[in-house]
Amino acid sequence: MAHVQLPELPEHTLSFVVDGRVRAPSGPEAAEEEEPEDEAPELAGRVVLGGPVAFPMTAERYPEVAAYIEQEAAHHRYHEVHLSVTFVEKQDGPPLHSVTLRVNLAAKAPADQPIAWSMAPARIDDPSQRDVQFEIKPQLKVAGIEASIGTLGGTLPGSHTPFLRATRELRSDPRWELKRTKNLPLDGTQRVVLVVRADAGAVASMTVEVTAATRSSILRRYRALPTPLRLAADL
Repeated sequence: MAHVQLPELPEHTLSFVVDGRVRAPSGPEAAEEEEPEDEAPELAGRVVLGGPVAFPMTAERYPEVAAYIEQEAAHHRYHEVHLSVTFVEKQDGPPLHSVTLRVNLAAKAPADQPIAWSMAPARIDDPSQRDVQFEIKPQLKVAGIEASIGTLGGTLPGSHTPFLRATRELRSDPRWELKRTKNLPLDGTQRVVLVVRADAGAVASMTVEVTAATRSSILRRYRALPTPLRLAADL
């Protein structure tokens, strides 16, 4: 196994606009409505995004899995991508209910679209699991089905309401969902790591979108302003 070195990440303080609301009680009968921006609490400065920072996964960088990387080199190349999200609580604002990091991977045709080969942490349920150390664990191909060249450590036991959950692995639109729970508020900083697989020789890129929600008697949804900040990385 190989331990992942966590790089320093450039930080971007996000501004948000209201994307809609659901009045309590929630459920199938709850109606979604557009809400004027001046009626909603201000979320500017409440969420800080770190990264993205990407590194190619080379045999020199990870000699422990060099054989797998070299075996794949004719067909695929792999990148590790680092992100973080920091929550800033304010006494005069509502508590954050959830934040979602949406990663979009793309490549120009005729190349196949890049995919999230592995994601970590996969799930977090209690405070002791938030400070995750990441490592690359090589796995073999079994019966012609490609299992994994690098699986990032951090898969954690399940519960009904996880604080963090990674979804859409092996797709071009992976995401992490972070949600306030009974035992874990949205505070501090959470690091996440993504391994991206792209066609060898293809020009691949990624963008990051952030949405947030606050909850009191009304569940309000927000999305980060797309400009002037463009969170992107060429892989």
